[in-house]
Amino acid sequence: MDDLKGLKGRRCLVTGGAGFIGTALVRLLRREGALVSAPARHEVDLRDAAAVSQWTRAHSPDAVFHLAAEGVTDSVDVRELAAANVLGVRNLIASIVGQPGRPKVLLLGSGFEYAPQERPCSETDPLSPFSPYGASKAEAAAVAAALAPEMPVAWVRPFNVYGPGEQPSRLLPSIVASVVAGRPAEVTPGEQLRDFTFVEDVAEALVKILLSLPDRPCWETYNIGTGRPARLRDFIGLAADALRARGFSPDVRFGARPYRLGEPMCYLPDVTRLRQRLGWTPPTTIEDGISRTLVALLNK
Repeated sequence: MDDLKGLKGRRCLVTGGAGFIGTALVRLLRREGALVSAPARHEVDLRDAAAVSQWTRAHSPDAVFHLAAEGVTDSVDVRELAAANVLGVRNLIASIVGQPGRPKVLLLGSGFEYAPQERPCSETDPLSPFSPYGASKAEAAAVAAALAPEMPVAWVRPFNVYGPGEQPSRLLPSIVASVVAGRPAEVTPGEQLRDFTFVEDVAEALVKILLSLPDRPCWETYNIGTGRPARLRDFIGLAADALRARGFSPDVRFGARPYRLGEPMCYLPDVTRLRQRLGWTPPTTIEDGISRTLVALLNK
């Protein structure tokens, strides 16, 4: 990671630093020598403009990573989505506009901002969210773009992220929990096409994207993914194989659960821009990522 040496000594503000992706990001930033401020939610409420402004002024950041969000894994009231995801972005951007040194800013969006389609979604595709969470992210992007014309900003859309630290209700942790408890792992038929990206690769991508931003004002959008689609049943099959190799006897029952209402069968990112502009793709294979995740889950 020699190209990440530009982090050393940089003052980095991170919202959502205790979250799934945020934990991996903060760990990477600190390992590379960045000076990180990542307050817990109760320490800085992003809905409180005065508190956010006080925090950013106190740290005079060189870089800002905004990852905090509501509704990623749990159902949240639409008004709370707007308060957390849209107002939070508005307050954060407003607090750093005009800061000396023109800090670079990375804001985390979502692949759910795109309309479902039968091909990978490109950054140039129109947005047509199919969920309230996706709609809140698309609205937040519009707010940020309008407020930050004089700053270098990246809006980044991850798709299917997995790895150590996922919520127990997510696919891999829930399968492992069922197998360890001796219960059948009941899943859908598993024909959905997804692009699974290991969480540490996502953290690296966020840093690489931010460091690649020019010092001049700009608005850049990126999808994050591997460019290597996989069917859900194949991902689950690899997880089952990895569990067998560790002495477990997984009983995976495909089709025991129906597809979720409105669930897209194809949900993939076009990662051409990521590859061409950064000269990089996420290096972790699904097999290695699953193995590393199992180590974390089974050693709890």
